[in-house]
Amino acid sequence: SHPVQKAWVESQVPQCGYCQSGQILTAVSLLNKVKQPDDAAIKQAMSGVLCRCGTYPRILEAIKLAAKKMAA
Repeated sequence: SHPVQKAWVESQVPQCGYCQSGQILTAVSLLNKVKQPDDAAIKQAMSGVLCRCGTYPRILEAIKLAAKKMAA
């Protein structure tokens, strides 16, 4: 599994799963460009992928966790 996928599960992001592929691919793309993004960069990058369950705080947490995992 990719560090973003692991962080997604650890942060309990998945709910219905409808947006998961788009959210994860967008997060991976962001982390490939910006190694340690701040909240504003994460929110900007993720703004094009909607989550109908509203797990945005967990998504933010998961991306930060994945960034730490990828830096280690």
